Amino acid sequence: MDQFNNSPLNLCVVLAEGCFGSSVGLYRYHDQLIVIKSIPFNSPDYAYTAVLKEHTILSQLCHPRIIQYRGYYQTTTSWNIVLEYAERGNLATFLERRLSEGVFLNQHTVMAKFGDIADGLVYLHQRNVIHRDLKPANVLICIDNRLKLADFGISKIMHEDDLNRTIVGTPLYMAPEVARGKDYDYKSDVWALGIIFYELCMLEHPFVDRFGKRRNQKFSVPQLDCKRLGYSSALQILCDMMIQKDPTKRWTLESILTKFRILE
Repeated sequence: MDQFNNSPLNLCVVLAEGCFGSSVGLYRYHDQLIVIKSIPFNSPDYAYTAVLKEHTILSQLCHPRIIQYRGYYQTTTSWNIVLEYAERGNLATFLERRLSEGVFLNQHTVMAKFGDIADGLVYLHQRNVIHRDLKPANVLICIDNRLKLADFGISKIMHEDDLNRTIVGTPLYMAPEVARGKDYDYKSDVWALGIIFYELCMLEHPFVDRFGKRRNQKFSVPQLDCKRLGYSSALQILCDMMIQKDPTKRWTLESILTKFRILE
């Protein structure tokens, strides 16, 4: 874990401000731009713990589809982690812009972006990390239009015989077993990946209109409009593998990638 020399930092813009004085800022460091997440030492335990957890997990990861950790430093009032800057924002904003313009992605672009997310996610799973908050806002876009996973504040490093029942994450992307307080594993990330995949294809969330309503309605896998959008029927099969309410019917990420040879 590298101690970061913060003496030559110059703040360019505050990107976000959170509760209890936390912030995310864009800084110039020598001849490059970096992002710094800051959390005051007097923050509530849960907020401080989230930043420390992100620091712990990111400092052990190194992959082109994971936002790069650059180090950390402390001041008299705050703990700070230094991250790579993704110049083109996040996937949520990208999809919102496409929806407002009425411009759908072609199949090649859908699969390229899905492949980037899946590549980063399989790396996490191979290192026993469940992301637990995978959503378009936590997928960043770099200058070359490649995607990187970010925001590991509620992620978890799995250990043998671990049981997960903590209800964490964003409700719209939360796997059913997580929302019900049942045991869950890496397949909970696969559910979220499936929702993002649907959004890449249709530019909308598959369940947002009925979220919190008609709870007794029978579940069905959302259907892509493949014919209208010129997509192969194989994309619906891919959707079927991931968006399964029953986790025993949901494919593992490794099996999906083997089936579709996405990363070859």
